[in-house]
Amino acid sequence: MNLNFKANTSATPLNVPTGVYMAGYADRENGSKGIHDNIYTKALTVSNGEKTIIVISNDLLGVDEELVDKVVSGIKKEINIPEENIFICATHTHSAPHIINWEFDEKNFSCRLNKKLKEYIIDTMIKNALKSAKDLRQIRLAYGKSKCVGVASNRICKEGPVDDSVNVIFLIAENNLPLGVIVNYSCHPTVLGADNEYISADYPGVVQNLVEEYFKNNCVCMFINGACGNQSTRFTRKAQDFNEVKRMGGLVFKSVLEAYDNKEDKNNYEINGIKRYFKFPKKEIPDRKEAMEYYRRTLYDLNKAKNDSNISPQNMRSIITKYQGASISLKLIDVLENINLELPIQIIKLGDILIVGVPVELFNDYGFDIKRESDFNNVIIAGYTNGMVGYVYTPESYEDGDYEAWSSPFGKFTGDFITQNVMSLIKIL
Repeated sequence: MNLNFKANTSATPLNVPTGVYMAGYADRENGSKGIHDNIYTKALTVSNGEKTIIVISNDLLGVDEELVDKVVSGIKKEINIPEENIFICATHTHSAPHIINWEFDEKNFSCRLNKKLKEYIIDTMIKNALKSAKDLRQIRLAYGKSKCVGVASNRICKEGPVDDSVNVIFLIAENNLPLGVIVNYSCHPTVLGADNEYISADYPGVVQNLVEEYFKNNCVCMFINGACGNQSTRFTRKAQDFNEVKRMGGLVFKSVLEAYDNKEDKNNYEINGIKRYFKFPKKEIPDRKEAMEYYRRTLYDLNKAKNDSNISPQNMRSIITKYQGASISLKLIDVLENINLELPIQIIKLGDILIVGVPVELFNDYGFDIKRESDFNNVIIAGYTNGMVGYVYTPESYEDGDYEAWSSPFGKFTGDFITQNVMSLIKIL
């Protein structure tokens, strides 16, 4: 154990009033009816005596530039820490309050944004992060891997590639129990559907709660979602209710325990961070006639599916999302030229562990590429970091007319662009 390697954690529930609009589904019209399970902002501060990093994970659909800028500014006012060492991400639960906007939404959701709630959440994030930076305790760093089968599926193609890896960072206190745990798994938290009207962290909340209950020791567990742009429970879930949330979360939790049994202590205590802005490739403005024809085709398919009593929920969801993608694509024609896609890529280094943060919904194809091309064996992909701008899809996905590709502002080769720039940042780091 390095005597200078210290850490602390903190977790604060986000008090969400009844009636606020929820984020995640365009076809969910009503405000929330209450809180089913608490959502949190959680923070981990790690220092080696020379440098400090703060990792903040939130049970939210996403974070945006305004939120990140205010949280970073609030922390820097109190602590001498560079911006690149403050890492802010979201779990991407689709049952959280609506606090961010996108100018290329299918509908105009500006009226749903609760600005007062957003400011409260920003303030809570700052206070919780600062709390984690106090009273640091000696810890040792450990890392474990396992697999979780039966939760994530390729939501576009049932037989498509799935990332079933569970990557876990353990911060072990002097009593040999985890003080903090970071769980990384790639799967949309969409066990709960658009008909759910209660605030919930979805399956990542169950994972975090079970880990904290198991280890006790005031352990704080954080969830970091990975390259899950095309990963969800669409073909694995048996229902879309809270019992299924509990079952799915329990499966991931078992894999966390396997990772704990497999963990290896790390003797490298180097800490560093890097954050650079890049002009992401923008999609070519779609041909209006082509986009309208595709929209009409998806609308026809949707109306036909509504009258098909034998259609499966999975196929129905695919048809709905293709229609939604076509709708957003039409709006993109009018706004794409003015959309700013100068966005950050951020990497945190904890010994020989890398956490690669991107402000997008990255297809797992590119998550695999980053892990394979990196010289590091322990790489965590963190989607929804410093923003949530859109899907980064494969060229094939666009040709197939998938929702993720047609709703995105990014060009079809943005995944390769991200991979190349992540590799260049790793070399600098």
